Amino acid sequence: MRRAELRIDRSALRHNAEIARRAAGDRKILAAVKADGYGHGAATVAETLRESVDGLMVASLGEGEALRQAGVTLRIVVLQGVTSQAEARRAAKRFLEPVFHHESQIAAVGTVGFGLPLTAWVKLDSGMHRVGFTPAELPEAYARLRGLRGIRPHPGVLTHFARADEPDRSPTDTQIATFRSALASLDDFSGETSLCNSAGLLAFPEAGGDWVRPGIMLYGGNPFVTGTATDHGLRPVMTLTTRLIAVRTLRAGEPIGYGGRFVAPETMPVGVAAIGYGDGYPRHAPDGTPIVVNGQRAAVIGRVSMDLVTIDLRGIQAQVGDEVECWGAQLPIDAVAGRSGTISYELMCQMSGRVQRIVTD
Repeated sequence: MRRAELRIDRSALRHNAEIARRAAGDRKILAAVKADGYGHGAATVAETLRESVDGLMVASLGEGEALRQAGVTLRIVVLQGVTSQAEARRAAKRFLEPVFHHESQIAAVGTVGFGLPLTAWVKLDSGMHRVGFTPAELPEAYARLRGLRGIRPHPGVLTHFARADEPDRSPTDTQIATFRSALASLDDFSGETSLCNSAGLLAFPEAGGDWVRPGIMLYGGNPFVTGTATDHGLRPVMTLTTRLIAVRTLRAGEPIGYGGRFVAPETMPVGVAAIGYGDGYPRHAPDGTPIVVNGQRAAVIGRVSMDLVTIDLRGIQAQVGDEVECWGAQLPIDAVAGRSGTISYELMCQMSGRVQRIVTD
């Protein structure tokens, strides 16, 4: 009997990209494919979206190089940038576009050329306070980078929203205003700009910019802390399924699983599914976490173990071999994430190598 299976729906991915395209208007799209395409396979996502987006965004130089080696020709922006002349040469060789977010990067790259001109971006810290140059630091940093011999003229400037997913719009409005003010402080700026992630794209069309950077919305996750993905017409791209390997009866008062967390309130049928935290299912999923058996909503009971999950089958006709959907087409991943005290991003990204991947159109 097969174990856990992860189905990637390319048609859903293209559908979600079209929603992003409509929201973007005249702006270009950098699709976020970092962390192996949010667990969907970066090369698969890049190939699927090659006619739907204008470029890609990764976290590290290695992620960008892997996409080039896979034959991807779209523009690729590297968020963590480069930290040495050697890395700058690697980026230039692969036509990757590093983001400079700290003075040490500019100093490390130095004034030598890299064999090929390097297209670069500068990160502005407009209010998230992780990385990036402050508005006061930006003019000097931008001028220094622009003056390097190996850098193409007119680097771009980007920023990242910290709270665009929240109902309170004021923090993001402040970041937008900060970004515009900082750009105005630059002499003769004519580079490209980018502000919006998924939430920013859908909720703040007035933010503008030349490029938008959708991520979670492409994969069918909800970009906001309220509502659902379907509110925005998004479809799940990832469906995680497995099978029941046992169906048994639990007597009233009997516990199940490690620690005996769940105790049967009555004599009841219980299913055992071949999936666990060793596959990427959340270990901290509490009793009552939704799961689907034979198309019917059921609930996880007992502690999730490395290879197995136990399920309350009261009111459900089920037998060994029946399909179990952990999340996907019938059950929003955000519902499972919410019950498990996490976010859909984490569930998508933590799928282990032993889960079989199947790509469908």
